[in-house]
Amino acid sequence: MNKVLLRKYIANLTLLFFSLILLWVIFYVLTRQIMEQNMQQQALISSESIISRIEEDLLSLENAAYELGTTDAVNAIITTDDNRSFYDAASSAEDSLLIGTGMENADNIVIFRSDGLFYRIKGSIPNTALKRAFYLMEREEMSTVTVSSGGNTYIGACETVIRDGRKIGYILLLMEQAKIEQILNVYNDLDYLGVALVSGDKLLYSNRISNTDQLKVAIEEAVFCKEKEIGLSGCRLLVYCERGITGSLSTYFRIAMPVTILILIFVMLLSARYMNRNLIDPINNVERALYETQIRVQESELENERTLIALLKKQISAHFTVNTLNVVRSLINKGEKESASRICDELSALLRYANAADEYISLLEEFWVLEQYTGIMQIRYPGRITAQIESDDAFEKILIPRMLLQPIVENAIIHGLAGGVGTVGVSAKLHPDEVIITVEDDGCGMDADQLHKVTQGLELDDYEERDLNHIALQNIQRRIRMVCGEPYGLKIESAKQQGTKVYVHLPLKSAEA
Repeated sequence: MNKVLLRKYIANLTLLFFSLILLWVIFYVLTRQIMEQNMQQQALISSESIISRIEEDLLSLENAAYELGTTDAVNAIITTDDNRSFYDAASSAEDSLLIGTGMENADNIVIFRSDGLFYRIKGSIPNTALKRAFYLMEREEMSTVTVSSGGNTYIGACETVIRDGRKIGYILLLMEQAKIEQILNVYNDLDYLGVALVSGDKLLYSNRISNTDQLKVAIEEAVFCKEKEIGLSGCRLLVYCERGITGSLSTYFRIAMPVTILILIFVMLLSARYMNRNLIDPINNVERALYETQIRVQESELENERTLIALLKKQISAHFTVNTLNVVRSLINKGEKESASRICDELSALLRYANAADEYISLLEEFWVLEQYTGIMQIRYPGRITAQIESDDAFEKILIPRMLLQPIVENAIIHGLAGGVGTVGVSAKLHPDEVIITVEDDGCGMDADQLHKVTQGLELDDYEERDLNHIALQNIQRRIRMVCGEPYGLKIESAKQQGTKVYVHLPLKSAEA
């Protein structure tokens, strides 16, 4: 009888032993999956915040360079006939040129004349770096510049100053690499997140590695990686999620599991020996041993729970940090996904087109820009957008306000197709006194109440009352009314699930007039 009880007791312990091992394995697999999912989610949020912050500073330089390049003061400086007049004019206008949005982000502001003569409005960048920058602007016609000198790297934007159809000089705004490093250092507390700023094959900054070979290895081993071309600078920002937390978790399990197994084996042997030597009260001994084993199992599970809570707490802290940084994200953020390198030229063309000084552009060129834009959106949303842009050679002689149709097409893609599959069409008809441009989509459309609200919103001038979902249409309506007068503007037709048509009525303005 006693031997039967002993064998039964040992069998129960053995079953408990293997059951606990199985639970350990299941718990480890599930915990690892949860941690990796959380890491990837937090890394995605962090990467978007980092990219937005860096893009905001670099794009502010581009905007500031454009604004300086169009000022009368800069034109007066650059068109001076001799060197002394150039320096005197630049010195006199120095204070006034430092006033404007984006100027505070520039560590160096330099005015170049077409012959290479330059004047530092702000900063102390070495002459060798400025000569290199002038070469890049003059020979390669770059809109952004990255130069190095004396161990420092400068990243920034340049703007060509044009007068009477010819280049007369350049405006250059540069930011020191150290300022970008200060932004990226904010994320050093996220010990699972790696950040690297790369220009070509050169590693400019990283919070985890020291050379490009290490970066390649880190990217290959990362559970998540996002890469983005920053503005038009030619620099790439890589944000990747290391296996640090899940690696630590694996180490913990590799240590804890053998220890637990040894403890269980020791308990089993000790209990079996005790049962074999003392069979006076075998039932009580079995119950006591089982109770002690359960206590040890509970203590082991409690320790696992504490470890998981500690890891999750670090994730929650990281999530709070990212959410706080997201509050200050720029409204300028375009939200583009990573795209093939071939669309960089198209993006550059769109930005140059949007920031050009002349107000009017030919309808043919406007349609060409729409082809570039819809091409980018088709790459961004593969297989979801079909663009039908009906161009005509006769459009070359018709002038319309610049950057008038692209926001309408963007509105049709974002709100009309609403993430679905559909077609966006653009066409134009020429009449004796006016031109009517049609932008249509076969998306979700609007019911009568929605259409009435949007139509009424086109006439609002108060920004506080304007609908953010259709503010692009409202801005275009206001712009047309200001430039062309009250008879012209937008007309919208839409029905639920039947798509939307936006008619743009403009006066016929000929390039030959």
